Amino acid sequence: MRNKRIVAVLLLVVVTAGCTGAVPGLGGDAGPIGQTPNSAEAVTHVDSDALMSDPATTTIFESISEENPSVSGPEEVGSDFEEEFNIGPSDVSGMVMFTEDVETATGYGEQSFGLIVHGEFDSNDVLDAVREQSTDLQEDEYNGYTLYTESDQSLAGNTAAVAVLDEEGQIVIGDRASVESVIDTAEGDADALSGDLRDEYDSSTDGALSGGAAEFPGEQFAGQSAAGGIDTSVFESVTLASYGYRTDDQTVSMDVRLHAESASDAEDLRDVIAGAIVTFGNTGEEDLDAEIDEINAELSSDDETIVVVSYEGDAEDVGNVMETFLY
Repeated sequence: MRNKRIVAVLLLVVVTAGCTGAVPGLGGDAGPIGQTPNSAEAVTHVDSDALMSDPATTTIFESISEENPSVSGPEEVGSDFEEEFNIGPSDVSGMVMFTEDVETATGYGEQSFGLIVHGEFDSNDVLDAVREQSTDLQEDEYNGYTLYTESDQSLAGNTAAVAVLDEEGQIVIGDRASVESVIDTAEGDADALSGDLRDEYDSSTDGALSGGAAEFPGEQFAGQSAAGGIDTSVFESVTLASYGYRTDDQTVSMDVRLHAESASDAEDLRDVIAGAIVTFGNTGEEDLDAEIDEINAELSSDDETIVVVSYEGDAEDVGNVMETFLY
């Protein structure tokens, strides 16, 4: 499938996760999360309908687009998605994206993801839309399902795929291997997501417009240092990370949860993050410094091995800060 199609689907995930600085449905096992394979290393949920109509999120997009008119707002993204797949945001009741390889998920030619969508739509209409826009679509069979595939050099395996999980509003899109993993899970031939990653996913997405959890590749931080002389080696102890994006009218709240290997590791991590907030909170940009000052890093009251980095502020202020960072 064309990358435009993938980008339109994922833009909301990228923007909301970017708001938090995070690293990368329907309730219960009947929804998309119940069809997400246990091999997933990162999983994200987007409440697309609520996000499209959310006033705070709209304010953030409008603030950014004032600086860069090429940035699409929620309505434009939703319109693109509907044009590509014949599915409107209001037709979606659950949307989950996952990757089975966190470390290579963003590399060109190695991108690996599955997007599971449930809702009130005719899955065959989705296939009609795909057929209209793909000139070399191939049909293959896998575990009793028809796969519609197309060459895509940006993806792992060089093949994009879409499959109907149920004609009454259940589809999966992604690289072929990820789509096949979802089919196996839906058929009961592979286990659905469980364990610590599933628990953290459930916690991070509770009441969130967007949220997700990921296994954290802490070893990548070995021997590295950031600007200001900040020692990032403390992140080596992080095993799991999650984020949540929530709003209340024009108030935005975001949090990142980092699971460390021990309580002492968590204390070190908290201290380094708190120090970084102070260091980077002296930019000379008054508005930016004021918002950085609102970021807090604390040990979780429920688990001394978890560091919670949180922020709450006005949506317009968030938009202004994102303008400063992005442009």
